[in-house]
Amino acid sequence: MVKKRAKRWTRKRLIALGLPAVLIPGLLIAMVLGWNPKELIKTNNYYANQTVFPKSGDVAEVYDGDTFRLNNGVEVRMLGIDAPNRGEAKWQESREMLERLIAKKRVYLEYDRYQDDKYGRILAWAWIDCEQEPTFLPADYMHLSGNSSRAGLTENPKGCLRGKLANEEMVRAGLSSSERYKDRGALKYEERIGDVSR
Repeated sequence: MVKKRAKRWTRKRLIALGLPAVLIPGLLIAMVLGWNPKELIKTNNYYANQTVFPKSGDVAEVYDGDTFRLNNGVEVRMLGIDAPNRGEAKWQESREMLERLIAKKRVYLEYDRYQDDKYGRILAWAWIDCEQEPTFLPADYMHLSGNSSRAGLTENPKGCLRGKLANEEMVRAGLSSSERYKDRGALKYEERIGDVSR
């Protein structure tokens, strides 16, 4: 009788199961420590987990002009913009601008059709100075079919009418550029931010 060999739990296998990249490092460590991942397969919507994909948080550290960490350890990469990386021209200026904008503030995170990246960071629109907790449209709001999308949003969400979209503020200051993702569907505020940079 031949024993069937159990498949190894690898990063590649977890990605193939549709797990968000942001969860994979922690899951691999948990498995090394003896946790059984079979329960994980029963989960239907990883993105509904507010521990991994929080609605809001206080900013603990700013890494550069488009990436920061919340007090709970979640790393956020701001959608629709690209800021200089460490060592590039204006990196320090860009990081300091974002720090002035969001440091030690409550940031409300609005998700879009792409919610995490291969580096384990969540992707979000970052809203600040809101009058109350904003009401956001669902993350899949823009998606129609394939890469086709609805028209982009131009207005602030309810609850943040007087607030600011930090992603947009970085482009307005000239310390980030708007970024359009090739061969992907449009994002909620992609067009709005692109108009600021023109």
